[in-house]
Amino acid sequence: MLTRTTLAFALLVLTALCGVSGNVYAAQGTIEEVIVTAERREVNLQSVPVAVTAFTGEEMDAQGIVDIKGITERTPGFTMGVFNPGQPQFYIRGIGSNEDGAGGDQSVIVFVDEVYIGRSAGSDFDLFDLERVEVLRGPQGTLFGKNVIGGAVSLISKKPTEETVMKFEGTVGNLDERSVRGLVSGELAENVYGKVSFSSRRRDGYVDSRIDEFPEFFPDTSVDDQHDINTDSIRTGLRLTPSDRLEINLTANYSTMDRAGPTYISIGPGGIPYNANASLDANYGDNIHKNFVEDPGSSETDIFGFTARFDYELTDSITFTSLTSFRNVDSEQDWPLSTPNLSALFVSGGAVPLYLIGNNNYTDESDTFTHEFRLTGGNDKLFWIGGLYYMREDTDRFETSSVGLLFAGGGGVPGNIPGIEPGDDQGNETTSYSIFGQFTYNITDDLAVTLGGRQSYDEKDITRVGTPSYLSANRNFNFKTGEDWDAFTGKFSLEWQATNDAFMYFTVSEGYKAGGFQGLAATELIAITPFDPEEATLYEIGAKTEWFDNRLRLNLAIFQTDYEDLQILQLLVEEAAPEGTGGQLITQNAANADIEGYELEFVIAPTDNLTISGSYTHLDTEFSDFFTPAGFRPPDGGAGTSGDRTGNDLRNAPDQAYNILARYRMDLSNGGTLTWQADWRHKDIVYQDPDVFEWAAVPEYDVLDLRVSYVWPNGNLETTLWSRNANDEEYFLHNWPLQGSGQATPAPPRTYGLTVTWQTN
Repeated sequence: MLTRTTLAFALLVLTALCGVSGNVYAAQGTIEEVIVTAERREVNLQSVPVAVTAFTGEEMDAQGIVDIKGITERTPGFTMGVFNPGQPQFYIRGIGSNEDGAGGDQSVIVFVDEVYIGRSAGSDFDLFDLERVEVLRGPQGTLFGKNVIGGAVSLISKKPTEETVMKFEGTVGNLDERSVRGLVSGELAENVYGKVSFSSRRRDGYVDSRIDEFPEFFPDTSVDDQHDINTDSIRTGLRLTPSDRLEINLTANYSTMDRAGPTYISIGPGGIPYNANASLDANYGDNIHKNFVEDPGSSETDIFGFTARFDYELTDSITFTSLTSFRNVDSEQDWPLSTPNLSALFVSGGAVPLYLIGNNNYTDESDTFTHEFRLTGGNDKLFWIGGLYYMREDTDRFETSSVGLLFAGGGGVPGNIPGIEPGDDQGNETTSYSIFGQFTYNITDDLAVTLGGRQSYDEKDITRVGTPSYLSANRNFNFKTGEDWDAFTGKFSLEWQATNDAFMYFTVSEGYKAGGFQGLAATELIAITPFDPEEATLYEIGAKTEWFDNRLRLNLAIFQTDYEDLQILQLLVEEAAPEGTGGQLITQNAANADIEGYELEFVIAPTDNLTISGSYTHLDTEFSDFFTPAGFRPPDGGAGTSGDRTGNDLRNAPDQAYNILARYRMDLSNGGTLTWQADWRHKDIVYQDPDVFEWAAVPEYDVLDLRVSYVWPNGNLETTLWSRNANDEEYFLHNWPLQGSGQATPAPPRTYGLTVTWQTN
């Protein structure tokens, strides 16, 4: 484990390293300069004291990145779970959230044009028409603020252009993949510029059911095309410059996603149905893209957003910014449980199997309003920023569940035994406001110090009406309660421009995540008892260097983060419950954690035509303290009942992960350009539960992507042949412990296709 003494020693080593940085030979640099706004101002990536990975829109196109999952695969320390379609779970350096309900928050926050996207369902959309994506790793509790305790994903859209720009793209591939994307931007009138962009993607699913192999039990039933893609998005922008000092940007967006699922593959000791009828034995070991399900269910999400931004230069050195947004996220999921995969109810030695059947359906709608005022200013010696932030989020979630028995009756016709149908209506009102400020003072031309702070206030009011689940049908909710929290988070950075090509920093940064209420609660006591906030302190040293006349870029971050009162979803039982009572999934402050490691990013351009880039991440995570919350105890027997998980690894924190991308460009005699690209990615095993069960983990995997692109001589037209997962690796996107087995989400098999892009010069 790294210690703070080790970090201090590493700082000395890096100092010496930067001191010898220099030029070996003179050559035209080929590594692109990237400008980021990680600190709310435009700064060269190589001069910002934050561990940040940035992708330009052009680079995402070149790598074939179309969604945030593609970003996670190429960013150090960034992982993504997909338990439910349209509801991603983001983790950075082992910190994230899988709380499911109206009263919980995420730990890694997506921002679109600096607007907070708090709901998980609202952060899964196609990436197109973007200037840049920035991933900031570690707590960002000063400038980004609310709940950014794990990190931030900042999506920056392209502004409407003064000149006319058009771009259109079409894709076809296997699994009947077809998509179109487009952009039109230009001047509408004097000092008025507009833009419209769109994206539409279709792809059949890659998981099929085996149910049609057993017509004697399920006649005239066939299920396929699970994990399909069906998305449409449109974005519009309007930029007005009525004077030299005022710029107004208005944006609106709408997207819709309609997918089959969720669908999982059961793995582990309880993952293969143990049934008396051998014909129904579903051994999935030879094909993870086969399962046994009567109905995959569905997931639908609609997102609408509007943003108004005003930037006014009060003086030559002071700018006032007003940022107002509204966002509506409406999602619905239908999750059938009618599958032998989830049942242990079989008649021993008999010819008539009994199966647990049921259905879980929920709708989740949230309206979020945010407003931020801020002032920025500075000169050669001092840069400063200060502001006020307000957010109001209203969320309503209605969930119904049913359960019963299905048996194969005479002649193979299923019969039903009616179950119970509880319904749970959750309403949550969150009000947040904060005041923040930060300044950077240049002590000398090469040495600077940054100080910042944020005072945050959060209030949540929750209502629950109904019956929480079929497991507690005799317990009805009808209450309203609330809680409020506040916290101060600070930041300190020392920055040293050692040479023109070497920048070093030391940062201490704090993060805070508000408390909340249970999304999954079977009793009123659990439902009305809030969990407390999380807190984090980050210690990080880093070096960002360029070598050999910008032929080599090498960035290193070494970090230690201390987390307190982590909000952990786990199986618990009320202390007064009778022996033998099954566990409930409850989020409680149950742990403290230490996270240490280092991240290395590099770009090498040995020739003008060859570029090699990549990253390497090492994480050492553990629960430094894991305790059973007061009033609860572990359940009696079953999975996930060890109680004390002190020393265990955190969720979604691979010990090692790396990627290497090689790109070679050939300039042809006809004026065209041919580019070859290979991208290899590796990720170690990641655990999905505090007990680190091997059967409820995502095993290690290696994936290879291939691309070859031809840009025609006129420069307007590009054709690309591509293959994702070209080595056809069988691996999982997510795994979750349930009923003694892992419920795993398989990743797509090998896919391939052709993309044609036309754009104006």
